[in-house]
Amino acid sequence: MRRWLPRLGALALVVAGGELALSLIDSDPQLLEWALTATVVVVLLWLASDVFGVADARWGKPLAPYTRPDAADDSVHHRVLTNHLAAREPSPALAERLLDLARRRDPDLTDPVLRSLADQPTRRLTPTDIDRILTRIEEPRDHE
Repeated sequence: MRRWLPRLGALALVVAGGELALSLIDSDPQLLEWALTATVVVVLLWLASDVFGVADARWGKPLAPYTRPDAADDSVHHRVLTNHLAAREPSPALAERLLDLARRRDPDLTDPVLRSLADQPTRRLTPTDIDRILTRIEEPRDHE
């Protein structure tokens, strides 16, 4: 509205001023025809100034791509799991991570499967073993 009020005021001045100027030179203007003609001309000028008076678009800095907050943890877990399955001699890293997850749920490791993982020396865990251990870790969450 702030932009249109001055424009409408300017149009009224153009119509009134043109009517007065044409009357002074004895042109006998018709008010309705003059108002429509002036409106068309002024509106075309406004349209041209709005279209051509626009500055080039300026883009700010692009947003950083979204990364999950835990994405780094996923890559570390993936690397530990891949190294465990591919290594000739498995390191205790995978068992330690699984036990850390288990202790967050059950600090005393009351589950016999998890207790045996903690008590046994480092051994290669098969994908089935890993799945079974993760299932045991997640079970208490389902029952709470």
